[in-house]
Amino acid sequence: MQTGSWSWACGRRALMASLVTVVAAGILAADRAAAQEVKRGGTLVIARPEEPLSWNPYTQGDNGSIYAIEQVCDSLVEADATGRGLRPGLAESWEMAADGLSYTFKLRDAKFSDGSPVTVDDVVFSWGKLNDPSAAYQFLLQPVKSIEKVDDKHMRVTLNELYAPFPSVASVFAAAIVKKAAFEANPDEFANKPVCSGPFMVESYERGTKVVLVRNPHYWEMGADGQALPYLDKVELLYVPDTNARVLGLQNGDYDVSAIIPYNQAKAVSETPDMGLEVAEIFRLDYVYLNHKQKPLDDERIRLAMNHAANLQAINKAVFFDYGQIPNSINPKMNFWSGDVAPLAFDIEKAKSLVAEAGYDGTPIKLRIDTGNAPAKQVATILQQGWQEAGLKVEIEELDGGTAWNSVVDGSYMAYVSYITSDINDDDELLALQTDPTEAGTQGFFSRYKNDEVTALLTQSRATTDAAKRGEVFKQIQDITYNDGYSVPLAYTPSINAYHNKVKGWRTLATGWWWLKDVWIDQ
Repeated sequence: MQTGSWSWACGRRALMASLVTVVAAGILAADRAAAQEVKRGGTLVIARPEEPLSWNPYTQGDNGSIYAIEQVCDSLVEADATGRGLRPGLAESWEMAADGLSYTFKLRDAKFSDGSPVTVDDVVFSWGKLNDPSAAYQFLLQPVKSIEKVDDKHMRVTLNELYAPFPSVASVFAAAIVKKAAFEANPDEFANKPVCSGPFMVESYERGTKVVLVRNPHYWEMGADGQALPYLDKVELLYVPDTNARVLGLQNGDYDVSAIIPYNQAKAVSETPDMGLEVAEIFRLDYVYLNHKQKPLDDERIRLAMNHAANLQAINKAVFFDYGQIPNSINPKMNFWSGDVAPLAFDIEKAKSLVAEAGYDGTPIKLRIDTGNAPAKQVATILQQGWQEAGLKVEIEELDGGTAWNSVVDGSYMAYVSYITSDINDDDELLALQTDPTEAGTQGFFSRYKNDEVTALLTQSRATTDAAKRGEVFKQIQDITYNDGYSVPLAYTPSINAYHNKVKGWRTLATGWWWLKDVWIDQ
């Protein structure tokens, strides 16, 4: 989940009602496109606004790193071709015990990029790194009791309690399987040139400039033509933070793909000859973080007034150019999202009434944005107008991204315009992250939100793999957190990417990244 300069990743729906074995051949066959005439070779050049900060999957949470790591390192379970489901990765199958308290993974025959075999010892080591208290995503394994080798082909994870999201957790990028010997020999070197078993490997990494990936000759998965993926020989991931430069470079032929096209240029790009525009619905929500410990935001009525005085239609038109969708949740529009929760209406009179009822004392609401973020400035200006009309005083503060985010983490902020994304498809992860009030966690993802009923409902949702029952529980959570004024949700926003028509097989998953192993160039 990217938020300013920091991110987490979360949630996926893969439910097992009883002892289930998921067999690779069947799922992969259904997941892959029908055999077609693909072309192999060539170099794909991608311009994107984020770069990987490290290839160490246990320390990172930024989207620049996540999306790159996904191309180089495999997990036991992986996102399917849509991102909304799961399919086998390095585990050719897995079984959930009848009592739901353990999962056994069967390792496929696979090799690391250096040609050495992937072993169960490597798997146990990798999961142990994820479960280290210092790991960024260790919170995902809170219910885990033990991680153990069963034999040379099987690894078992035993849980302290029922945990329905577990198969999704196994797919998170931070559960990447690394070569134990390479990691232990020099973790710092590994962070620059990892040894994993994904479709690509790192040829070179120039911080602040580009990453060059080349095909892993030992990759295990077959393509539509019956040969091992990937189709491409090489991928250049260029770090191009300037939006205009990404668009102009694409149009001039410098790039084959430009990721994250700005909303105000998307239409013009779509009208460019021999160009494709992808508007991909992903697990993303743009919203305003609110600090519930800061007055006057400690009063639910003030937070709800801010929601009622937020002109989301105007924001969607002026900032997102009608590519956004009006939200009704504090979470992205994920697998358990419900349309039954009514959006809070834009109603200035209602907002005025709530402000008066709260006895607002005139304390200014300081709305922070990242310096130079023009869309965020537009959002803040529209919000300021509505909030002031409702009777609130509002000051817009511009800080550099790092300083702004640090103020969110340390709790010195009041309100902050940003967004959140999810890298796995089970809603539990982001909801747990955003509502866990403990100091050991992120204190409600830095909102300082606390609702014991929500905590109890999340525990309830984890205790069953029945999708219908979980859906009902998640609908309750959605309704409660949204109407608590947890935040000010602005829009469900898509990922907009553009590419030359010679690029085939490009698709952004709901999780936000792309499977470059499926891409080929028609030339």
